[in-house]
Amino acid sequence: MFSLGFVFILAIALPYSSLVAGELCAYVLTKDCAFIPDFTEVCGTDGKTYRNSCFLARAYCSDNTIHKAHEGPCATPTTTPSPVHGSQVALDIFCLDLIYIKCPAGGSQICGSDGTFYDNICEFDKARCFHRDLQDNGTNCS
Repeated sequence: MFSLGFVFILAIALPYSSLVAGELCAYVLTKDCAFIPDFTEVCGTDGKTYRNSCFLARAYCSDNTIHKAHEGPCATPTTTPSPVHGSQVALDIFCLDLIYIKCPAGGSQICGSDGTFYDNICEFDKARCFHRDLQDNGTNCS
């Protein structure tokens, strides 16, 4: 089974875009999307309707040219001005699990670009799930 702790360690040195290309997609590909209680269909840029965002994220992780065209089946007209990048959909699936994990104590404190100190990379990653533009400022919070 894939360890979320491994992703946290990699997140210290890599931005999410790098994680999506490797370890984040490895995590998403372990998900059994049939058991996710989300029945909101989404249309992929490949013209295929996916049962939910998890299935679309798995498709993106298998073919990084597939992105989210819009909510709903592909036969409905689109209301999204531009596609949502597949890496963001994959990150959403990762974050759905991460927000329910109790982060372990310890580790190096991280200063976010919002001026907040986070106890460790796990807490910092949780915050990035809600604030995608949050950056790691190391230990310099002034």
